[in-house]
Amino acid sequence: MKVYCGSTGAHKTLEYMWKMNYGLMINPVDWRYSNGKRWRYWALDNGAFANWKQKKPFDGVKYERTIREKLPKSDTSPDFITLPDMVSQGEQSLRFSMEWRERLADLNYPWFFIVQDGMSLDDVESIIPDVDGLFVGGTLKWKLKTGSSWVKLAHSHDLPCHIGRVSTRRRILWSVRIGCDSIDSTAFARNKDGFRQLEGLHTQEMIC
Repeated sequence: MKVYCGSTGAHKTLEYMWKMNYGLMINPVDWRYSNGKRWRYWALDNGAFANWKQKKPFDGVKYERTIREKLPKSDTSPDFITLPDMVSQGEQSLRFSMEWRERLADLNYPWFFIVQDGMSLDDVESIIPDVDGLFVGGTLKWKLKTGSSWVKLAHSHDLPCHIGRVSTRRRILWSVRIGCDSIDSTAFARNKDGFRQLEGLHTQEMIC
């Protein structure tokens, strides 16, 4: 299972992430950290969740500019790019994401669709042919309740499934048990002991 950490400017932290083979989850604001061949693997988030937390509208201009103007100049390619979404907005988020998918149809990148509260398996299965993977977003309660179903749906179509904001040891182990392919959290790099939640997981705990 791949682990993506939120971006950080601390040199020692970045060095540690490289040493431990952790990837980086970049958003358009933190694009500077993707320059060069620094990361073995990384992904580009749309930044919508950060905008939502700050009570700001989604910055679609910066998102599209990053993809169309900055990404082609990078020495490395992202594992995936998340389509813009709307936090906890169900069908409205689905329509919004697919409008962006059509808008970016001329670009050949791995597009991950973010699943949100209120979406059904049938809703999401209908758009599976147009995406390259699923990203489980939404509220924590809903995510824990439905996460395994999204992993099964993605895998039934031979697609990967990523789960966002998985920061505690218990949730990391849960993600492993339900078979997701990757996780991310900003807490690993930003909290003093954040990486301890990840350390030592290559043990019997990972298969219990």
